[in-house]
Amino acid sequence: MLQLVAVTVCFFIIDKVGRRPLAIWGGIGGGTAWGIMAILVGVFNTKWASNPAAGWAAVAMAFCFILIYGVSYAPLGWALPAEVFPNASRSKGVALATATVWLFNFIVGVATPPMIEGIGFGVYIFFGSWCFLAGAWAFFLVPETKGKTLEQMDEVFGDYAAQEELEVMRTQLGMRPQAHKSDKSVDV
Repeated sequence: MLQLVAVTVCFFIIDKVGRRPLAIWGGIGGGTAWGIMAILVGVFNTKWASNPAAGWAAVAMAFCFILIYGVSYAPLGWALPAEVFPNASRSKGVALATATVWLFNFIVGVATPPMIEGIGFGVYIFFGSWCFLAGAWAFFLVPETKGKTLEQMDEVFGDYAAQEELEVMRTQLGMRPQAHKSDKSVDV
């Protein structure tokens, strides 16, 4: 229920805030929640009964992570792939992104219990590190897609597949093709 609320919030803010800021702050926020959980579990793992506030703080951090993930990476994993691929390769690109999401969900589900048994609070450090890495990845490498056309996304990636598709459609409709923005010639 908590994640449903968070995803609903994302639905209303994603076009106002943008995808890139959600990814950056989602990574930072998620990493922070995992880091605090790591500290709490590392310090109080054998003393939960005498420190109930620490136990509740760890639970609160788990809820915070669920909210942060629900507002950021839960919907972004579906929205971004649909916005960056041109029409000709969108179905394959989105299918690959979807398969990757489910593959890693499976891996995390299978690997987490033995990791908790083996490395204890290190699991929280592991997942927190991945969140911080995702935030850094978004900061340095993820372009903003908010309000951009497929042709503009092509320019961001230095590819002109969507522009070429548009020119083919214009030609088929008997319209005059337009020059690429990368072309130095001027259409007179």
